Amino acid sequence: MKKKILLIDNDSTYLYIVKQLLKKHAIVGETITAENGSEALELLKTYHEKGELPQVIISDIEMPVMCGITFLKELENLKLVDHTFTKIVLNSIYTKYATMKWSIANHTIAYYPKPLLHEHILTILSD
Repeated sequence: MKKKILLIDNDSTYLYIVKQLLKKHAIVGETITAENGSEALELLKTYHEKGELPQVIISDIEMPVMCGITFLKELENLKLVDHTFTKIVLNSIYTKYATMKWSIANHTIAYYPKPLLHEHILTILSD
C-alpha cells in the first residue's frame, strides 16, 4: 500500500524539496501540504471524515498561525489520528528541539533536524 504523507511547513521551498525527495520512493503515494498547523488540522478533519488519513505527518515546529507543538496538542485533543496507523515527525532548524523528549498521550513523536536527509526519509517511511 502506498503511503499518504502530510507535510506542514510555512517555507514553500522546503516543502518543494521534501516532496521531491519523497517522490523518489515507490512506497509514497499522495503528498499533501499545509502552511501551518491550523491549515493541517482542517485538512485532517476532512480526511478523517472520509477515512483517508495520512500514514505519515511531518511538521515543522516554528510556524506562524499555529506552531507544530500547538498542532500536536490540538491533534490529540480532537482525536484525529490513530497513532498505531499514523507516524508523526517533527522537524526544525533549531537545535534546541533536538534534546527534547517528544510524546503525546504515551505515543513517541520522532524528531529530525532540518533539512531532512535521505537517511531520515528512509527511517520515516519504514514500518
